[in-house]
Amino acid sequence: MSHGWSIVSLAAMVAAILSASRQPRLSSLFRWFPVPLWCYALPMIATSLGWLPSGHPAYRALIDTLLPFALSLLLLGVDFPSLLGIGWRALAATALGNVSIVLGAPLIAVALQRGLPPEAWKGIGALAATWTGGSMNLLALRAILQTPEAMFTSLIIVDALIAYSWMALLVGLANVQVPMGRWLRAKPLALPRPPPALSADQRCAMREALACALCALSITVAAQSLAAWLPTNPLVTSKSGWAVLLVTTFALGISLIGPFRRMSRCATSMGYPCLYVVLAAMGAQASFAALSSAPMWVVVGVGVALLHGLTMLLGGRLLRLPLGLLATASQANLGGVVSAPLVGAVYDQRLAPVGLLLAIGCNALGTYLGLLSAALCRWLTHSN
Repeated sequence: MSHGWSIVSLAAMVAAILSASRQPRLSSLFRWFPVPLWCYALPMIATSLGWLPSGHPAYRALIDTLLPFALSLLLLGVDFPSLLGIGWRALAATALGNVSIVLGAPLIAVALQRGLPPEAWKGIGALAATWTGGSMNLLALRAILQTPEAMFTSLIIVDALIAYSWMALLVGLANVQVPMGRWLRAKPLALPRPPPALSADQRCAMREALACALCALSITVAAQSLAAWLPTNPLVTSKSGWAVLLVTTFALGISLIGPFRRMSRCATSMGYPCLYVVLAAMGAQASFAALSSAPMWVVVGVGVALLHGLTMLLGGRLLRLPLGLLATASQANLGGVVSAPLVGAVYDQRLAPVGLLLAIGCNALGTYLGLLSAALCRWLTHSN
């Protein structure tokens, strides 16, 4: 199969998955087996069956080209003033979640060090990135740290299994929020009203979409040009890794400029399909043999999730935070922009926009937090 047809095949597969995910009859299937998992697993199955070429150079070229562009789209228009406006209690709850994962993941890795591979710290960084941000941060850390493909395949499975099991637990806890509120000594929240629906003239227009694409392309070219001059190190091990880190920083910096905050809806609608194509290209390079280490990574994931939950409860009691806010902030960490508003709405409809804003903030910071967790894990495991 030629270079072009390999890319077209992956793009068509992602388009079919996205189309299926929007079908009401399949909504429950995609709730528990999310789009990113399908985008990774189906190309892996296709290459195993010989329907797609294995190890084709098009996959690596596609990842190196499209990942920085997708990240710049998704990070353009992050509305930091809105994040700060949701109140210190919501931000404190999210910070509790961030700290518990950034510190907890390396501690769990040290405790289970004998059962993990030598470069497990790279997997810990990727796992911490996706659980303090989302799928985009997982892919960013994979590029920055050059996480081994076999390890990355296990991480994809663990991410989906733990994150959606955690979501089910949080939804179930809504039934006991009154007695839990008494134990937490929770103070009531002053929550905002849900935002009004977008009018026709506020939705993504062609001119706005073109502006988003041109801005993201400029950021990508600038970052890749600068990355070529920067030296590699044990954490940022390649020029493509530097490009991803620079794109993240440049896009967040530009998002502080007022006019770019209006790009967020357009940028997101274009960014996620690009990100899913990158994930499909990674899946096409994987194999089922890589799943042999998955059980040990599941143990790591369960340990991190339990430590995260304990930290949220104890911190919530200390700060007198209600269970609904803790659950929303927790899902903003382990879930993302899709699931955090859903969990928030189970407790209180007014928590849905709060969950969305918290998840967007986590997306902005997840790459840096994952890199910090990886560095800490590397230091701890190498010092033992």
